Amino acid sequence: MKKIVILLPVLLIVFAAAFIPYNQEKTIVINASFFNVYQQLVKAENWKRWRNDLRQIRPEDSSKVATVRDSAGFKISGPDITLQVRPANGYSFYVDEDDKGKTLDYVYTILPEKFPNETAIVISQKITFLNSLINGGMRSWSATHIYDFKNFMENASLFYGYEIAKTRVTDTDIVVLRQLVLAKDKFKQAEKNLNVLRNYITANGLKQTQPLIAQFFPRGSDSVQLNIGLPVNKKTTAKNPVFYMEMPKTGYVYTVQYHGRFAERQKVYAAMQQYFNDRHMQVPILPFETYPGDKLPATDTDRINIRINYPTF
Repeated sequence: MKKIVILLPVLLIVFAAAFIPYNQEKTIVINASFFNVYQQLVKAENWKRWRNDLRQIRPEDSSKVATVRDSAGFKISGPDITLQVRPANGYSFYVDEDDKGKTLDYVYTILPEKFPNETAIVISQKITFLNSLINGGMRSWSATHIYDFKNFMENASLFYGYEIAKTRVTDTDIVVLRQLVLAKDKFKQAEKNLNVLRNYITANGLKQTQPLIAQFFPRGSDSVQLNIGLPVNKKTTAKNPVFYMEMPKTGYVYTVQYHGRFAERQKVYAAMQQYFNDRHMQVPILPFETYPGDKLPATDTDRINIRINYPTF
């Protein structure tokens, strides 16, 4: 009887201890700069980009997603989910969420690593001894969406918005016609310059080897630096107004395939420039556009299918 009396309090203590929460931590290294990681976590609109559950909300339900900001942080409410994020202590983010009635709280703390494009995230979440036994030592870290975040930050097509491919330079010999033109005349003049290059190729026994390339760079408020080029099969001694240009055969080109309106292609340039800046890469030659079928646009609103190229050597 005495043994039972002694054992009962011990069992009660063990039983109670099974439900007492304690912190469990895990560190994940993200292949991205500390600045980019911080920006994705501190801005509410970015959570809607990298969290799969928020990004995959159906278009017809997107109007039901609301963001409320206050001095403590921000709150995102959507169909079946509520997410409260509270930045604290400089680089920690306390997260409380309710997903279809299932509540979860955890903390992201970001720390710079020894390399510029590496950042550590320490995830901390509450767990009980009973949960630990049931789940083999830990709760599921995927519930904190840390793997969503890592995948987003390390996937160029998700983070920058475009699939970026790296290829070798193929167009090494190019004839080019450069001209400063009024912005309102850029498309008509581009077509004229293309015909000049075609006539030059024919007159000099050359062959075009790849689709035409073009550059449209704004100059001031009403002008455009227009450069039209045709890749050819061999070197040539060009005469004014045509110039010969040779691309280094050892170079690389980072490319994005763009489908959309001509005027809206600038968003690709912004994304590519950020890609290069994040990796401390140089652009020794200004980016250019490749036009399949040698088909140039006639207006800023024309829909185009082009390749935007960023060379690096």
